[in-house]
Amino acid sequence: MNERPLDGLRVLDFSWVWSGPLVAATLAELGAQVIKIEHGERLDNSRLRGRPTRGGRAMEGPSIEIGPYFHQTNHDKLSISIDLKSPKALGLLDRLVSLSDIVVENLSPGALSRAGLGYPRLRGINPRLIYLSMSGAGQEGPLSSMKAYAPIMSSYCGFERLVGYPGGEVTGMMNFGLGDPNAAVHALVPLLAAVLDRESTGQGAHIDLSQIEALLSVMPEPLIDCLMNGRDATHGGNRHPGMSPHGIFPVSGDDCWVSIAVEDDPQWERLVDAMGTPAWAARAEYSSLAGRRAHEGPIEERLGDWTRLQDGRELSGSLRALGIACSPVLDVRAQWEDAHFIARGIRQDAVHPISGAELLYRTPWTVERGGPQVRDSAPILGSSNAHVFGEILGMSAGEIAELTAEQVLV
Repeated sequence: MNERPLDGLRVLDFSWVWSGPLVAATLAELGAQVIKIEHGERLDNSRLRGRPTRGGRAMEGPSIEIGPYFHQTNHDKLSISIDLKSPKALGLLDRLVSLSDIVVENLSPGALSRAGLGYPRLRGINPRLIYLSMSGAGQEGPLSSMKAYAPIMSSYCGFERLVGYPGGEVTGMMNFGLGDPNAAVHALVPLLAAVLDRESTGQGAHIDLSQIEALLSVMPEPLIDCLMNGRDATHGGNRHPGMSPHGIFPVSGDDCWVSIAVEDDPQWERLVDAMGTPAWAARAEYSSLAGRRAHEGPIEERLGDWTRLQDGRELSGSLRALGIACSPVLDVRAQWEDAHFIARGIRQDAVHPISGAELLYRTPWTVERGGPQVRDSAPILGSSNAHVFGEILGMSAGEIAELTAEQVLV
C-alpha cells in the first residue's frame, strides 16, 4: 500500500514564479516526484527576490538559493538545469516525458510548443501524460497572447475595482498576487480528477486553465448582480451586504486589529451586552440588519472606540464564546507563533543545504491517512542533474559530463 496518494507518480515542472510551482509543490507533498526544469541563464523569478535576513542580519550564501519565497513554492522538488534551445535537450526531455505522468506549465501560450514540448507532440510520446497549462487567458481565443502577472489578471476581470474604502477612491489589492494561489487551487481539482480518470481509461488529458477565469469564479455576487440587476459593483471596504457590523477594528497595541462579523440580530444584541449596553448601541434602528446597514459609518466608529481599549486575543476569545465571529489580524511573525496553526501542523520542519533549518507551510488539508507533508526544502539549481540523467535515464557519468561541457546542461 502506498504511503501517500501520489507515490510513484513523476511530474515535470516547467512552471515558474507562484501559480504553477505551487501546484507542483502540492503534488510533491502528496508523494509525487517533481523535477523542476530550470535554466541557469533564465532563472525562475522567485529565485531573484534578493537576499533575506535572519536575526536582523543578511544571510550568507548565493542569493538565488536562499530565498524563503522560492523554498516555500519549490520544496520537495528535484532541479535539473538544461538549455531548452539546444537540439540535444529535446531528446533528453522526450525520454523523461516517456517516463513521467504529469507536466505542469504556466508559460505564455505556444512557448513550450515552439520548443517542441507542446501537448500534441508529447501525447504521441506518452498517451498517458496529463498536461496542465496555466496561462493568463487560456490557450485559445482573442486574449490568448496576453502576458499577465496576477495584478494584471485581477485588474482585467474587475476584481481590483472591488477593493477600496467606502466613499474613497479604488485602491485595488496593492499588488498582492491573489490570482496565483487562486489559480493553483483551481488547477489542482481537474488535475487530480484527471489522475483518477486515467486509472480507468488509461488515457491522459490536456487541461487548459485560464487564470483570469479562475479569478472570475471567486466573485459570483457582483457578476450576478450586474447580469440580473444591471448594477455595477463598487468598493465597499470590509462591509458585507448580509452582515453588519462586518469589518476590521483596532485593538490595544501598535497597529493591532481584530475582525468582527455580526451575522444576525441576536448576535448584535449579545455584542451590545458585551460592550456594557452603551446608549449609542441601544438605538431602536440598530436592532435590525437594515437599520445597521443604514448607519454603518457611525456604528463602525463607535465600535472601534470600544475595541481599541481591548486586548485583541482576549476580545476574540470572549466574543467567540458568545457566538460572534471575531479573530485577531495576524502579521507574518504572529502567524508563525499562533497556537492554532501549530496545533494543526501547518508549519513543518525542513533543512536547506545552504540556509539550514527552516519552517515551511504545508498545504492546509488534514487527511486521516497520507495527507500533505513537507519533507525537504527547495533544491539547489541543477543539483539533480546526476540523479535524473544518471539514475532515471541511465546515462553514464561521462555522457553527463559531455553534455555539461557542451552547455546542454547548464
